[in-house]
Amino acid sequence: MLSPRDLEKFSRKFGKMLGSGIPLVASLELLAREDPESEISRVLEQVVCKLKEGYTFSSCLAMFPGMFTEVYVAMVKAGEQQGRLDYAMVEIADSCADGTLEPGTGSGEVDETAVSTDDGNIKVIKQLNLIIKEAVSENLSRVVFKPERDHVKLLVAAKKGLQHRETFDNDSYDRIIARVKLMSALDIAERKLPQDGRILVKVESEMIDIRVQLVPTVFGEQIALFFSRPDEKEHPLERLFTDNAQKEMFERLIHSQKSGLIVFAGPHGSGKTTTLNVATAQLNDGSRIIFEIGRIYKSPAGISCIQTQPKIGMTTVNSIRAAVRAEPEVIVVNDLIDEEVALECFKASNDGILVLTQMGARNTSEVFKQLFNLKVPPFQIYGGIAAVMFQLLVRKLCPHCRKEVELTADDLFRLGLSDMKPGKYSESCGCEKCENSGYLGREAFYEIIIPDKNLKEAIIKGDNNEISLALESIQGTRLETRIRNYAEAGNTSPREAARIRSILSLQAPV
Repeated sequence: MLSPRDLEKFSRKFGKMLGSGIPLVASLELLAREDPESEISRVLEQVVCKLKEGYTFSSCLAMFPGMFTEVYVAMVKAGEQQGRLDYAMVEIADSCADGTLEPGTGSGEVDETAVSTDDGNIKVIKQLNLIIKEAVSENLSRVVFKPERDHVKLLVAAKKGLQHRETFDNDSYDRIIARVKLMSALDIAERKLPQDGRILVKVESEMIDIRVQLVPTVFGEQIALFFSRPDEKEHPLERLFTDNAQKEMFERLIHSQKSGLIVFAGPHGSGKTTTLNVATAQLNDGSRIIFEIGRIYKSPAGISCIQTQPKIGMTTVNSIRAAVRAEPEVIVVNDLIDEEVALECFKASNDGILVLTQMGARNTSEVFKQLFNLKVPPFQIYGGIAAVMFQLLVRKLCPHCRKEVELTADDLFRLGLSDMKPGKYSESCGCEKCENSGYLGREAFYEIIIPDKNLKEAIIKGDNNEISLALESIQGTRLETRIRNYAEAGNTSPREAARIRSILSLQAPV
C-alpha cells in the first residue's frame, strides 16, 4: 500500500524532472532505480514496460487501481491532454500534501481490465509497423499523419504529391503518437512544442533511418516520417547530370575549390539537399577533415557529424565555432537559417575553409538578395562567396499517355510563353503508369555561377540591380531558354514550362 507522503514525493519529483527537460520514460526509469525494493519502484518498472507497448501514461497508471485512484488518474490525463503534465504533477503533489488527494488502498498489482478489455495498444503497434513496412517496400520518401477536426488522415508521398491512404479515429491516433514518441526517444508528455527525433529500424534485413518530425496544430500533433537508408550510396553523378559539360563543371568546382562558400540553391523540392550530399560525398575521400552540422539523420563514414541541440546551448552557431577550432578543410551546414549562422559561415569561408550549404531561392539573383537581408556585410560576401549552384526539377511527360496538341499564339500568350512559336506540342494526358498525373520522372536543370570581376564589384557596392546585370553576363544560356527548348523537343508540356518560368521570374503562375 502506498502512503500519502510517498505519493506526494513521487508526484512532485516526477513533475520537477519533466519540467527540467528530462523525457517521461527516462524520468520514470530514474525514479524506479532510486529504491528498487520499494512498491512504487516495482510499479514504475511495469509502467515503463506498458509505455513502450504504446499506452499513454495515464492509461498505465489506471492499470494500478490499488495505488492510483480514479481522481488521480483523471488529473494526470487532463495534464497530458493540455500538454502540461509537468505542471499537473506538481499540482497533484500539492493536493496530496494538503490531503485533498489520497492514494489507493490496495496493492500494486496490475489490472489491465481497468483500462480496456481490448488489446488496442497491440493493434496500434502492429498497424504502425505495417505502415513502416509498406512505406519501405514501396520506396516512399515520406509518410504524414495529418490531424483534422474529427479524424486523422494518413498521407503518403506518391508521384503526384501526397495521397490519402487511411483514416484513424482520435483515440487510436493518441496511441500512435505515444508509440512514435517512444520509438524516437521523444518526450511523450510534450504536446505544445515541435519535436524532432530519429528511428532506426530493420525491415526485412534492411536498415532504415526514419526522421521523425512532430508539429503541434490546432487539431493535434502532426507526425511526418521521412525515410532513408543509412547504407545507401549517394546518387552517381551520371544520374544527377545528363549534361556532360555541367557534370565536368560540377566536378571541377568541387575538387578545385579549397576555400570559400558554395551555396546550393533552388525552390522547395528542387533536390538541392541531394546535390549537397553528393558534393559532400565527392569530397569525402579520407584526405580531409569534414564536419557536418545540423539535424543529423545519417552519419556517413569519414564525416564528423555535430547534432545541434539548442536546448543545451549546442546551437548551429556554437557548433560552427567548435568545428572551426578543429581546423577542418570542409564544413557542411544544412541551412543558412539566420543572420548569426550566415555570418559564421562567411567568417569560416574567409578564413580558408571550404563551406557547403543550401538555401531556398527562386533564382540566382535572389540568393544574393537573401544574403544581404541576412545582414552579411558586402565585403564578407565579396571575399567569401566561391560559387552559387542553382537548380530546379522539371517534370517529364509520361511516354505511355502523352499526346500531341495544337497551340495557337493566343494559347501560348495565355500561358506566358509568347516567345514560343505556335504549332504542335506534347501534352500530359494521364494513365495508370503515371497514376493519372501525366508525368513520369523529373529532369534536373542546373546553373553554376562562379563570381567574376563584374559580379564581385556589384557585390561590394551592394546594388541588387547591378548584381542581376552581372549575373546575366555570366549565365550563358539562361534556364528559361533551356526549359523552353526542352518543351519544344516534346520532353515536357508547355504548361510545365510555364510553371517553371513563373518560379524563375517570381511571378504568380497563369
